[in-house]
Amino acid sequence: MTVHEKARGETINVYIGEYRGTKYLHIREWYVDKDQEEKPTKKGVAIPLEKIEALRDAIERLVPNAEK
Repeated sequence: MTVHEKARGETINVYIGEYRGTKYLHIREWYVDKDQEEKPTKKGVAIPLEKIEALRDAIERLVPNAEK
């Protein structure tokens, strides 16, 4: 799912992937290559799904304070 479009066709995508039997939530920058195919970059994070609840709780605490 694309959550933000940047310049030059770059996007920030959020998706679920699996690596060595562990599922991850990826938040990653993608780009369009010379063949017009979307490819992921190294810019981003992969968070194990078991940590998502703690991440959500942290975001819920931090965001209201940032808006003040």
